[in-house]
Amino acid sequence: MTARPDARSRDSDDNVNIPLEQVKIVFAAVPLSLAANLINSIILSAALWALVAHSFILAWFFAISTVSVFRWSTYRRFTATTEASQADPSWRSLAAIGTLLTGALWGSTALFLFPADSMVHQVFLAFVIAGISAAAVTTLSAVYGLAAGFLLLTLAPMMWRFLAADHVLGHTMALMTALFALMIVVSSGRLHRTILESLRIRNERRQAERTIRHQAFYDQLTRLPNRRLLLDRLHREMARSIRHGHMGAVLFLDLDHFKTINDSLGHRIGDKLLQSVAARLLRRLRGEDTIARIGGDEFVALIPEIGASDGNAVANTQQLAIELLELFRHPFTIEGHTLHLSASIGVTLFPMGQQDPEDLLQQADVAMYSAKESGRDTTQLFLPSMQAAVDERLKIERGLRHALAHGGLDLYYQPQVADDGKLIGAEALVRWRHPEHGIVSPAQFIRIAEETGLIYQLGDWVLRRACEDLARLSADADLHISVNISPKQFREAGFVERVRVILADTGAPPERLTLEITESVVIDNIEQTVERMHTLKALGISFSVDDFGTGHSSLAYLKRLPLDTLKIDQSFVRDIGTDPNDAVIVETIIVMARHLGMEVIAEGVETDEALRFLLSRGCRQFQGFLFGKPEPINRLHSRLHTPQAVEASG
Repeated sequence: MTARPDARSRDSDDNVNIPLEQVKIVFAAVPLSLAANLINSIILSAALWALVAHSFILAWFFAISTVSVFRWSTYRRFTATTEASQADPSWRSLAAIGTLLTGALWGSTALFLFPADSMVHQVFLAFVIAGISAAAVTTLSAVYGLAAGFLLLTLAPMMWRFLAADHVLGHTMALMTALFALMIVVSSGRLHRTILESLRIRNERRQAERTIRHQAFYDQLTRLPNRRLLLDRLHREMARSIRHGHMGAVLFLDLDHFKTINDSLGHRIGDKLLQSVAARLLRRLRGEDTIARIGGDEFVALIPEIGASDGNAVANTQQLAIELLELFRHPFTIEGHTLHLSASIGVTLFPMGQQDPEDLLQQADVAMYSAKESGRDTTQLFLPSMQAAVDERLKIERGLRHALAHGGLDLYYQPQVADDGKLIGAEALVRWRHPEHGIVSPAQFIRIAEETGLIYQLGDWVLRRACEDLARLSADADLHISVNISPKQFREAGFVERVRVILADTGAPPERLTLEITESVVIDNIEQTVERMHTLKALGISFSVDDFGTGHSSLAYLKRLPLDTLKIDQSFVRDIGTDPNDAVIVETIIVMARHLGMEVIAEGVETDEALRFLLSRGCRQFQGFLFGKPEPINRLHSRLHTPQAVEASG
């Protein structure tokens, strides 16, 4: 495979070349102009035949015919060449030479063909010259200098001839010719400006059309084709491969740990890194290949005609994938930062029975995730055995969309209790009532909701339903409802306003609503996170960090955030009695939270042993199967006035 200079050029249109368009207008008028020249020269020669020396008439007619042949030849060559060649300045020069020679020959009639003894024929000659000049305004004004030069060469000799006459009528004719010349030159200037304005408007319209097309089909950051254009090309290539019997390939490339770079160095560095990655990929691929950016740090390469047979195509594709990985062996230098990056690549071939381009992308995506699970910085060919995972994923996605649209979701609540046995709150947990599989837990569909964008709709549904349930609880219950907020949902621009709207619509008391965020939200764009949390805190909402201890949040971050509660992840609580490391981590979190003035809830409390340890270390709030499994809101309501003693037996 040979590298290509740049794939973007084939999809971009040049601006309107105004100088070229001016020359085109001049050349377009040549056939009509030459026809008028021929007719007028024949009529004029015949009219003056009896009054002017035949040798002058014949010489002039031969000269104007020769120039006309030159102009016709130039016109034919201009129209036969490509637009790129037409932009050569030499064509403008050739047009000027032919035009100005024609103007000079028509002007010479006042010097060599002037009928001195016949006023009638003088007027006739002046009439012909005036007609030629007027016609030139319409055909030459696109290039004002050319039009003005033609008019000067045509009319100046006539003015001089009348001015040289020894009678008043001649001087009057000279004055009228001068006024006519002035009027016609001014008219030519106005027409020239009109033509230029028309060309500029046409240029702006074409630029607007190109901009709209570019925004519709290209990624604005890297200027690579986007998903829409990729699918269009993929559809065409699949049809071609079937017709011609060759194989093609799709390579799905995802940058490893790009988010870490984006978070630590900022989005500006991340954007420039993506542009550098795009440039490297472009230089490596062929002109007939397509490299597209379909989102975030995901790129897709479409490689037509990768091989004539399955075996040949597999070998060539794997070799190409290895070469693409090699592109990342050299670090990227962005604004003084030396960045080391790797990628995971999923590969699939076509045609292999796929129904449409989306199937191909889905297969390559699945193969890419398999490459990541194998350790990253590697490639993975899509295997038929992976199809079951693809089908299951699509089935879950479609089913979840249907559940969101047709009321197939429920909200369950897992109790949170204090050390005196009082029910103090509950965590809202979504459940999917599947028509075939019964109750489905979030672990089976949340990741797919995140990847497909359904998490926004799902998150809004959970928050609204939880607020509706909270509003129905009695005011004296003093029960807090905790709602998990996904990182994508929290970072969405309109999140704060939607929370306001939901609270207003449902009438839920904000002081009894707790939003649970993950550590990834805490460390991602800390300034924006703090601002949004303070805005929501002003409404009365509380915040807790879910699964604390499993992420990368630092004490410095925690001190800046208006948090109320830390939730110790159940992975530490579950083995607290048998794993000394877990015990140390839990004890440290409790002490740290106490010093920061935060409450602590231990998740996943399932045994008396774990409860005893937590109580002995000062933990006062608990959640887990020891106190109750997730249950509907009506059962939670019935527990409000039946406290459960929190005592560890034995």
